[in-house]
Amino acid sequence: MTATPESSAPASNTAAGAAAQQAAAAPRRSRAELQADAVRARAELAATLDAIEDKLNVPKQIGLAVDRTASRVRHMAAENPLALGAVALAAATAVGLGVWAIIRAVQK
Repeated sequence: MTATPESSAPASNTAAGAAAQQAAAAPRRSRAELQADAVRARAELAATLDAIEDKLNVPKQIGLAVDRTASRVRHMAAENPLALGAVALAAATAVGLGVWAIIRAVQK
């Protein structure tokens, strides 16, 4: 068996050849189109980086969570003040029991 030039060529040359054929088959684009694509890609990258920064900004995320919770409490107070009172009483009871348990444990 004799090796043909195509079968003995390294994979990188084959890949480069395929890329060259694909580039030749692709339509030629104007400089303005390429610049517009670059501007669009930069804008997408900036938006992605801003979104990542927002997600990783813990103090900002805590502030947003506090705002959401305050909004829910205001909504509950307007819709059903008795339920809000029950929730507040339950929370106060839980805190009181926790403090009592800690004090008892320290005194022993």
